[in-house]
Amino acid sequence: MTDGVTRRYEFSATRAVILDIVITNISDPLTGQEARTSTDHWIFSGFPNPADLGKPAPKGWKFPIVVIEFPTVEAINSVVDGSKDLLTNTVRIECHSRTRLEAQELAEQILYILKVTGQTELRKAALHGPDMIGSTNERDFIGGNKYYSKNIELEFMRFD
Repeated sequence: MTDGVTRRYEFSATRAVILDIVITNISDPLTGQEARTSTDHWIFSGFPNPADLGKPAPKGWKFPIVVIEFPTVEAINSVVDGSKDLLTNTVRIECHSRTRLEAQELAEQILYILKVTGQTELRKAALHGPDMIGSTNERDFIGGNKYYSKNIELEFMRFD
């Protein structure tokens, strides 16, 4: 577990804490023969190569997947003595699936993990929240096959 988040490594450290919490607490929606051996095969830092859809692991992937983007950071001076900044980290998490219901359920599971299960780890890293500031439902196509996305945008805050 990451002991804390420093300003120098704000983007990568915030994302590492969130990834660690999600990976430790989430279960693969696929079961039986389709179950994946590692979260590396379905939780990504960016959308995987569409050409690798359906190929065997570790290079290939199959739905559902989770994409956790790097956060954006905004700092404002908000302490009475002016000695600290309140940093706001906005993180977008995308849940992609062949069905709209599965994408929604995956997003709800991640939100529950971050709001309830992972609070101790978030406090250790001095990240307060998360507050959901937005969500979208989208659909797209890969090779003529439709898939659905539930995207949630979360805001974490901390004093630096």
